[in-house]
Amino acid sequence: MELVSKLYFSIFVFSLIVFLDLLIKFKRPIIIKVLLGLITLSSGIFSLLQTFPIYINWFFFAGSILKGTIGFSIVYLFIILYLPENKKWANLSLFFYILYEFVLFHFLYNSPNTFTQYTIEPFSLAIITKFQLPLYLNLFRIGVTIIVLANVLYLCYTILINQTYQNIYFDKIKRWTKTLVFYWIFITITFLFLHFFELPVFLFYMLSFSSFIVLQLFVFYRPTFLNRSSLKISYGKSFNKDENYGISELEFINEFYTKLYFVQQDASLENLAAKLKMSSNDLYKFIYYKYSMTFNDLVNKNRVDYFIDIIHNAKYINYTIDALAKEAGFSSRQHLYKPFKKFHGGNPSDIMDAINV
Repeated sequence: MELVSKLYFSIFVFSLIVFLDLLIKFKRPIIIKVLLGLITLSSGIFSLLQTFPIYINWFFFAGSILKGTIGFSIVYLFIILYLPENKKWANLSLFFYILYEFVLFHFLYNSPNTFTQYTIEPFSLAIITKFQLPLYLNLFRIGVTIIVLANVLYLCYTILINQTYQNIYFDKIKRWTKTLVFYWIFITITFLFLHFFELPVFLFYMLSFSSFIVLQLFVFYRPTFLNRSSLKISYGKSFNKDENYGISELEFINEFYTKLYFVQQDASLENLAAKLKMSSNDLYKFIYYKYSMTFNDLVNKNRVDYFIDIIHNAKYINYTIDALAKEAGFSSRQHLYKPFKKFHGGNPSDIMDAINV
């Protein structure tokens, strides 16, 4: 038990590290950040509960809440990334699950003698003690489980089908998503099996421990492009690589690069789309597919590159940083610094000093 307690505590410590990494590195979208945070903290807190004595009835209730939070966070993560149109079914499942937790809490609170009140190792007691829930609670629990499993199986099937598309988003998250899909299926089957058959205590511990450490690794090794993505991955076939965007790359290069569109201070997705006689949505998808970045990032990257080019040009030798920034398309030198650091690194004045030495 001492070894098991240390293993679970190590998961809790790792969950704090992963959560801190998530807070620092993950910028947007906020909803995905929140869901990944809930997965991390819930599995970490549940692991922490294994390390100290606790009343079995409250351990049972807390475990139900935390496992439900993990499960629904994964479901909503899948839905946001792939199938936003299915949110209503997940909301319905969540409603029944919350209702079940309220009924369970009421039963436990008003039946203090139902379970032993001795504070011994929770998982050992959880295995030894046979929970005698009322028939209505067991039926409620089975019903909610069936609803949730139906959602999960449908999501897993649809996601695996979607990933056969040559989709620029799916290409970036295939391995990451499939890892979670197969993990989710494995854990579901495993814990269903544990409800009907008794396994050795040590094996029970190892299954639980491995499931929580995989969750932490899943969040920690998330695709880096998710950290700053303001995009939805759920465009389905609309991002297939063979899609015709109604514009050739040559037309785009001529307008954007040859005519130096990016140095115009009023450069915008809508304005450029009008020049190219296409919808802003198609242009948005075209740019992301061809250059793997948003329109604003593409503009700022090229402005930074242009800034670096002109500071080497003798024509601009007497220009100030502010004047050079405006020449490159930035409204002021202040608006230059953040993109410069992102796409080049360092400070614009440092490179100018190096040139002028």
